[in-house]
Amino acid sequence: MERSIAHTLSLSISGILLFIPTATLPLLEFSLFTFGAENTLMNGVEALFAAGYLWLASIVLFCSVIAPLGKFVMLTYICLGSAWGRLRKSVARTLRWYEHLQEWGMLDVYMLGILVALVKMSDLGKMEVKPGLYCFVAMMVAASAAQVSFDAETVWERLARRQRQSRPSGDHAPEVGQ
Repeated sequence: MERSIAHTLSLSISGILLFIPTATLPLLEFSLFTFGAENTLMNGVEALFAAGYLWLASIVLFCSVIAPLGKFVMLTYICLGSAWGRLRKSVARTLRWYEHLQEWGMLDVYMLGILVALVKMSDLGKMEVKPGLYCFVAMMVAASAAQVSFDAETVWERLARRQRQSRPSGDHAPEVGQ
């Protein structure tokens, strides 16, 4: 499963690159009579902060922006760093953090909210899908594929192999994952 690291790396880098237009381009445009508004990934968070819902805005920001981006960055670092023996401790620590963060990136819940808005509000006014939504869907697919292709056991084995290669023959230090 050595190839899983290469696949995960390419999917993670793709996710990071897709995150940029997802965060900056409008996802949807809603218009009712003469009133219209474009919605981006951050509009909802900004509105919650402006309304004084600091805790809720922080949770939405973390689950829809910080955690997904953090997962992509961590996977990229884990995949690249597992090839170098000097980084094995920080890669092991990052891998443990990734396991904890995995439950918090809720792109699928965010997508479900967008679909509900499309269905429920389409009768009230004109809803138009914007380029950011296509990037968001592609990023969500990349996140799901990266999660499926990532094999933590392969990384742990690679880290242990790097540790054995860098250790002098008479040294019997404990393994990285222990």
